[in-house]
Amino acid sequence: MPNSLRSDWGEPDSVLATYVTLMDHLIEPVDPGPILSLTVDGLLVSGELIPQWQWFAELSELNDHADAFYVGVAENVKEQSDLAHEATKVRDIGGEMTQRQYVALTAPTRYIHLRNTLIYHPNQDASGDGVLWRGRLSDVSGWTPGTTNKRP
Repeated sequence: MPNSLRSDWGEPDSVLATYVTLMDHLIEPVDPGPILSLTVDGLLVSGELIPQWQWFAELSELNDHADAFYVGVAENVKEQSDLAHEATKVRDIGGEMTQRQYVALTAPTRYIHLRNTLIYHPNQDASGDGVLWRGRLSDVSGWTPGTTNKRP
């Protein structure tokens, strides 16, 4: 098969990437987030999609991760989200964006962030207890909105 026909196999699904990018540019927390079911390395991963900055903020609130690193990451990612949101508004009215706004708006989305995540292993019950989950978009081989009930 010619390489030109396989060139996008390592790239994330463009529809899912767009969906995640729109979510990441939200400036208010979502609760609940839209539920997605993903196929990742043969496993089914199902949870609520939340913005990246919200994922880091919620991670920083967990007792076993309560340190300045996660709080700082959450604040930085939230700032980038706010800049992207402002850039969208400026662009929509025909204004000129700052360099920082442009960079925030055009930064590629590489990760997907889920909350209340369950991971279904073949021939086993779901694992995880509604955990926070972060995964590379390029590792998602399939997805569907909503949950997928595992057959017995």
